[in-house]
Amino acid sequence: MQSKNLFIAAVALFGTLSLAADAGKLTFVSGQVEIHDGKSWQKAALGALVKENEKIRTGKKGTVIISLKSGAALKLKSDSQIILSAVGASTTIDVESGSIFSKVGKRQPGQTFQIRAQTMVAAVRGTEFYFAFGKKKSDKADLWLCVNEGQVNVVDTSTKSDVNVNAGEGIVIPSSKPIPKPKAYAWTKKLNWNMDAQKGAVEDTTDLKGAYKDLLKHNYD
Repeated sequence: MQSKNLFIAAVALFGTLSLAADAGKLTFVSGQVEIHDGKSWQKAALGALVKENEKIRTGKKGTVIISLKSGAALKLKSDSQIILSAVGASTTIDVESGSIFSKVGKRQPGQTFQIRAQTMVAAVRGTEFYFAFGKKKSDKADLWLCVNEGQVNVVDTSTKSDVNVNAGEGIVIPSSKPIPKPKAYAWTKKLNWNMDAQKGAVEDTTDLKGAYKDLLKHNYD
């Protein structure tokens, strides 16, 4: 009888863990999009479910939108890779390469949402923002971020710098210097912030190299 009870408890625990591991699903897929399930990369299809700790990447012409169970949405541009490190009341997305749009509804008390990359942590309570890797310098790259709605708090743990970025503003996070003061940039409105394919095109075709150069040009220490 004891072994039977242990078996039932184990099955119940496994079911709970499996449910907790669900992170969301893919609501838009275009071009090369793959999911790493812990063993190998698999081609992703529209409607595919994703779990916590899985990696998602796009190829040269790939775009994917992920609707998370926490209510947030992510859009990866081409040549990007992320890890869904935690999805729920506390959501953490680790960006390993490329660029990502994030749309986060207003968080309830106790709920958190953050994007991490290298030594940067961008935390929000409800906003739309875009994050990308810039030029690589030695083992680190410049990072850059701009906000469409709301406010994003950005911390660089390596330089102990901390800034708030408001709607319409952007920043460069240098690989070895403190984060400079955010500045208003008109091109933040030109990015394709749409996350719903039923409302129109979702692929972003903005000249990001030009936008990045504009950030660097106005990067005052």
